[in-house]
Amino acid sequence: MNALKIKDKNRELQYRNMIAVLGKYNNNPENPAGSLTSRRMRSIMNSYRLAEAYKPGSKVAYVGEQFPTEIVFAFNLLAWNIESMSILFAQADYADEFLHLTQENSLSRDICSFLRGPFGVMLANCYPYPDIILANDQPCDCLAKLEYMASKLYRCPFFTLNTPNYINDDSLAYLLRQCNDMIYYIESSTNIRFREENFRKVVDYANEAKDYYCKTIELHRKAMLPGVSRELHEIFSMNCFGLKETVRICRTLYEEALELYNHNTDRKKRKRILWVGQVPESTHELLGYMENDHEVIFWAPLWEGNLLMLDSKNPLKSIAERAILYHWNSERMKQNISGICDTYELDAIIISNIWGCRNMLGINPMVRELANERRLKFLTINLDLVDRKNFSFAQMKNRIDAFLEIL
Repeated sequence: MNALKIKDKNRELQYRNMIAVLGKYNNNPENPAGSLTSRRMRSIMNSYRLAEAYKPGSKVAYVGEQFPTEIVFAFNLLAWNIESMSILFAQADYADEFLHLTQENSLSRDICSFLRGPFGVMLANCYPYPDIILANDQPCDCLAKLEYMASKLYRCPFFTLNTPNYINDDSLAYLLRQCNDMIYYIESSTNIRFREENFRKVVDYANEAKDYYCKTIELHRKAMLPGVSRELHEIFSMNCFGLKETVRICRTLYEEALELYNHNTDRKKRKRILWVGQVPESTHELLGYMENDHEVIFWAPLWEGNLLMLDSKNPLKSIAERAILYHWNSERMKQNISGICDTYELDAIIISNIWGCRNMLGINPMVRELANERRLKFLTINLDLVDRKNFSFAQMKNRIDAFLEIL
C-alpha cells in the first residue's frame, strides 16, 4: 500500500479523466420518476457540485455515507462522497477497468463492490484530489478503512470518528467529544476557521429541508405517489441537508407529492414491497420490471435517523445521536422495519444482498424472522450493483416472477 501514490494531483487532468469515462455512459430511457421537477433540480445540483470539486481553488473533503456533512458545510468545504460517486461508473463501460485495477493492486474480489469501485476510480486518478479526508465507521468500518487508504494514496490529512452502537449519555458524550476534536483538526489542517454563524445557518437549512422531507414521507405513506419513494432515497443519498439548494429541492418534491396526493383517488391499489438493502440505479432492469405492477418502497429514507430534526441550541449532540441511529443495530432496525410495515401497509419485503456486504449478511436473518412473524412474503436476491459480471437479470427473472405471482 505504501508504494501506491497519486503523484499527479492536477485537477484539470483528473476532470478530463472523469469526463472521458462518463462520456461512455449509455443513457437509458427515463422511467416515470423522471417526470418530477425535483429530480431534475437534484441532477443539476449534483452536476454543479461535481464540476466545482475539480476547480483548482476548491476545498474538497472526502466523506463516506451518512457522514455529518453539516460540519463540513460550516467550513465551506465541498463534501465528496467517494462511495456514491462511484455509482456513476457502474453505469459506464469503464467500470470493469476500474475493478481490474483494484485486483492488480491486490484488493480482494470478496470485498464489497461499493468499496472496490471507488478505490479503482482513485487508482485511475479520476477523482479530484482531496484537501482532507473525513471518515466514520458507520454504516460500515470497511468504508472508513477505504478512506484511510485514500489518505495514503493522496498523502493528505485524515480524521475518523468512532461511532458507538448504543445510545446513552456516555456514548453521546464520547461521540460529541470526537466531533469537537474533528472541528479543531479541520481548522488546523485546512487553515479555515470554524464559524458558529455559518454552522447555525447550515443547521437551519438542514431542519427546513428535513421538515419538507418528513411531510413528503407522510403523504407517501397515505397514497401511492409515482417516483416519490425513489426521490426520497436519492435526496437521502446526497446527504446535503445543510445546503440552501437542498431546501428548494425538498420543498419542490413536497409540492409535487401534494399535487399527486390530491389527484390520487385510489389511495392504495398496487401491492407495496419494501426494498431492504442497497438500491440499484433508477434505470436498472430489475426495478423497472418490478415497478410495472407493484410499488417499491425504499427502506433507507424511512430510517429513524433520517427523520431526526437537529436541536438548534445543541446541534452537535443531535448530530451525534443521529450518527448512532444510523448504525446497523439489528434490534433498532427490527423495530424500524416493523413500524414501516404498519404505517405503509406492506405486502412483502425484498432483501437485497449486495456482493461482499457484511452488513446485509448480518441483518438478513433478522429481516426474514420479522417477515415470518408478520406473515409477510419475502424474497432474498443477490446483486452486484458495480460489477455486472456478478449479476444476470435473465437468471433471476423466474424467481421474481414466482414471487410476484404469489403476491
